[in-house]
Amino acid sequence: FQLTTLALEAGYRNFFASVLAGNQRGFAKAVQASPVPRSELYICGTVLSNRARGEQAAYLKTKQGCLENMQVMATGGIDKLDMIMLDYPGPDEESIRGQWRAFEEMRASGQVDSLAVSNFSPSQLDVILNMPGGVTTKPTVNQLPFSLANHPPGLLEYNRDRGIHVQSWSPLSRVLTNPSWRPILASIGSKYGKSAAQVGLRWIVQNGASFTTQSKTKEHFAQDIDIFNFELTTDEMNQLNRLSS
Repeated sequence: FQLTTLALEAGYRNFFASVLAGNQRGFAKAVQASPVPRSELYICGTVLSNRARGEQAAYLKTKQGCLENMQVMATGGIDKLDMIMLDYPGPDEESIRGQWRAFEEMRASGQVDSLAVSNFSPSQLDVILNMPGGVTTKPTVNQLPFSLANHPPGLLEYNRDRGIHVQSWSPLSRVLTNPSWRPILASIGSKYGKSAAQVGLRWIVQNGASFTTQSKTKEHFAQDIDIFNFELTTDEMNQLNRLSS
């Protein structure tokens, strides 16, 4: 509740309320208590059903997760989601098909507008895109641990080629704790009046991806979205690209 309130006060309007983080109920209550209209918010929920094996079992587990999302969001007066995300793919192709069947039913019911995935490989995305009888709604987002410390060749391309946007769920992982990287980021940031963290986040955006962020202070929340008023040069981008090569 408190962290969502801080984020709203800092100007955030796009929210990822995760089952894994255990923050959905507090998030919903904070939205209800906020003066910010629901129409100004973009809300994504998540479903964890990756341990269910087989099409029918995965379908039922995912459908249960969708229902639980709506029930907990309803505690804050939220009766529709903008997006719902699979936290992880099922263990095989049939399971993934079952997961997606439940998601498409949720969208058809009018409870959500967009569908998304997290931690999906190219072959796992193709299971969805090549559903028997055709896919009604393809994923709009694939959330991945994309950062300066983790950007394998082809990651952005395999999603882009399928019309899917990459969002980083761990944007600064192992970046700011690297003793040789942080001074470089800080040096680049000093040119723009930005912190090392802001440079790391800006690098993600200039690569055509987006990111989720979390903080415990309003100041850090504000800093994490104050990255759209400067642009890294080509040389600076190349310098950062070489850090993990």
